[in-house]
Amino acid sequence: MSSDVEMDSGSSRTDLHNIPYCLSTLPPKAMKAMKAAKGASGKAMTATAAYQSVAETTGLKQKVVKGVVEAMVGVAADQLKKAGSFKIAGALNLKLKSKPATPARKGVNPFTKEPCVFKAKPASKTVRALPMKKFKELVN
Repeated sequence: MSSDVEMDSGSSRTDLHNIPYCLSTLPPKAMKAMKAAKGASGKAMTATAAYQSVAETTGLKQKVVKGVVEAMVGVAADQLKKAGSFKIAGALNLKLKSKPATPARKGVNPFTKEPCVFKAKPASKTVRALPMKKFKELVN
């Protein structure tokens, strides 16, 4: 099996199969640069990195920023329990959504075609975060 792409010692067969054909024909240097750019931009910022960034921007210490954010989350949780919604800085609208309990019911296992009973699920609550106009404008 011959290939137009030269493999360097750092790449493996599985790496080549995950790359679209149009990119696999690039020279090895260009491939490394594209992989590095994809890897750097594809990862989300960690919580610690976010605290550090805000601390540098505001001139506060990282511990203070972390305390403020945790206090804000605590206030949001209390307000969600009481009122059912909470707005964060005009950027996010948090809403509490209640899911009703579902009773146990009979059904058929699709693989074996034999009857079975689906367990009952208790009522639960979940939080939805909806972006507001101000946040959408900042992203776009």
